[in-house]
Amino acid sequence: MKEQRMHLKSYFGFSKIPFTKYMWASKMFNAKAQQEFIQGLHLWLETRGIALLYGPPGVGKSISLRRFKNDLDERRFDVFYLFNLRITPTGFLRSLSRILGLPVLYHQADLFDAISAFLAQYEERTGKHPIIIFDDGDGLSDKLLELLRLLANFAMDSEDRFSFILSGSQRLALRIREPQNEALMQRIVFSHSLRGFTIDDARKYIHFHLERAEGPKELFVDNAIQLIFHLAKGIPRVMNQLALQAIIRAAVHRTQTIDENFLKQHVLNNSIFDNKLGDT
Repeated sequence: MKEQRMHLKSYFGFSKIPFTKYMWASKMFNAKAQQEFIQGLHLWLETRGIALLYGPPGVGKSISLRRFKNDLDERRFDVFYLFNLRITPTGFLRSLSRILGLPVLYHQADLFDAISAFLAQYEERTGKHPIIIFDDGDGLSDKLLELLRLLANFAMDSEDRFSFILSGSQRLALRIREPQNEALMQRIVFSHSLRGFTIDDARKYIHFHLERAEGPKELFVDNAIQLIFHLAKGIPRVMNQLALQAIIRAAVHRTQTIDENFLKQHVLNNSIFDNKLGDT
């Protein structure tokens, strides 16, 4: 695998492999939709409370949240991150206790009371406002959503001693809109549906990755970029997958240019996207 990776880099003159998931949040591509979301979150912090982020898988929710976290003033905010929330209420509270550095108690009521007291006193004790990010929240059941509402219900719902961000797909947004979760929905101060790239974003995104990898700027012909954008429906993770497969195939076939015909002949006919070819 190491020899193949080095061959791929040397064939195109890459300093690093482009279109991989290994990307520092501070060096992420700033698509317009992600910029709008991050700016909205910073404005939300002036009001605090509960925020909701939702969008299709691969659209860039997690890296946008990491970028937001990196941009925060560490003198004013502390951020705690919890993900993969497909657990029971007791398991959820235990996981939350661990990331907050609290003892993991046995009973659910004791866990809840300890977390509630800790968060209520946090800003007064540290001088920092605590923000909890609940990422990959599609597994949040109605019981867990109600638990979050109760945690946020401090001083008879008159203060926001801590803030939290819920992140997930449209599935999470639909669950929150259901009648049994109306009390939580009414407390969401800021919500944002993260969209995929525009075609202009897609062009800049592919050129951005090639430039970072110090590769040939014209490796992808514009009609190839348009086809990748169409197949991926503007979702950056899928664009990465298609672009990386195209680069590998190009090295195999000893070509220096990837156009629409090359994609159709050598990538789409040999990948999980072949059944979408008729839609292009």
